[in-house]
Amino acid sequence: MMKRTATTRLVLTAAAVLLLAGCRGNTSPEPPIHLNPNMDTQQKLVAQRSSNFFADGKDMRTPPEGTVARGELREDAAYFTGKNDDGSYAAMPFVMEAADLDRGAKRFAIYCQPCHGEHGDGKGVIADPKYKYPIPPTSYHEQRIRDMADGNLFEVISSGIRNMPSYRQQIPVRDRWCIVAHVRELQKRGAPAPAPADAQTATPAGTTTETTTTETAQ
Repeated sequence: MMKRTATTRLVLTAAAVLLLAGCRGNTSPEPPIHLNPNMDTQQKLVAQRSSNFFADGKDMRTPPEGTVARGELREDAAYFTGKNDDGSYAAMPFVMEAADLDRGAKRFAIYCQPCHGEHGDGKGVIADPKYKYPIPPTSYHEQRIRDMADGNLFEVISSGIRNMPSYRQQIPVRDRWCIVAHVRELQKRGAPAPAPADAQTATPAGTTTETTTTETAQ
């Protein structure tokens, strides 16, 4: 009995060694073996691909009329569009907390400051003459901008205007309102005073300026 057990162990050991020897990382042009391949070959719809299942030959389906995708309900028109139900521009739709103002300042620095400047005076880096920007960025301190309703500013951020693109995809709805609130804060602070022009170039320390007078003989 013991001899038979030892023989069995020997055979199993040899089989294990042969099996391991065949799994040493050798490459093969054949695809890997899938014991359960149905996860790779299952029937499914893929966006922007054709389909022979539907009559119009498209995978992507038009939502049924009257349905709304999850998370896409827009009941509060003022919040999502910047306009009231009567078409007038809305005021700020929620109370701004300190965290909202901080968020607005940070989002402004990312998306608005390069053109409109840190102070909202339209003197961002893009306004540098070397970029030869054809239309100067707008200053938020112009009276017409100050007179704009909050919802109007929100609409401009959402849809763009003239050569300013839409930021609807880059900036979430609430962040757009936070940016509007930051613009109002900049307007309260006022535009920075222009730097005084130097009357003459300063003379470096340790040097003297010599003036030569030429007299013309009469």
